[in-house]
Amino acid sequence: MTGLVDDMLVLARLDQGRPLEQEPVDLQAIASDAVADARVVAPQREIKLTSSGTVVVNGDDTRLRQVLANLVRNAIVHTPAQTPIDVTLSSEDSIAKVSVADHGPGLSAEEIDRIFEPFYRADPSRSRDSGGAGLGLSIVSAVVTAHGGHVKVRETEGGGATFEVELPLAGT
Repeated sequence: MTGLVDDMLVLARLDQGRPLEQEPVDLQAIASDAVADARVVAPQREIKLTSSGTVVVNGDDTRLRQVLANLVRNAIVHTPAQTPIDVTLSSEDSIAKVSVADHGPGLSAEEIDRIFEPFYRADPSRSRDSGGAGLGLSIVSAVVTAHGGHVKVRETEGGGATFEVELPLAGT
């Protein structure tokens, strides 16, 4: 119950437009930590990080860690146990780009349209008891938007889902 309340408080604060911390944040460190944590939770999986090097944005370290953790956790939870997960970090034209791709069953067109809505669960058989209230991706969207960025989901080539986050680089 505490996790649900914490998630709802995060969303409420972001909806009210409360400012986030604004300090230089190294997305490569955050992505590395998210991948390392995921490898502990799912040691049977191939979880790979591909990075072009240090990518720094201005933002709230805690909230950006939550974004990556939620995306990687969703890939682990919503795909078969042996499904690889690819996390990619790059920058281009003053934009930081982070993607989390899985090679699982993917999402339907309706799920893609609704996936960032609060309390929406692509798998209706899941409950809070089995691992989610449907707030993780709405938090991802709210945090990314509060940082002046965008998040979207698309089909992974060959099957699966790829979540792509774009954030302004520090100093832009």
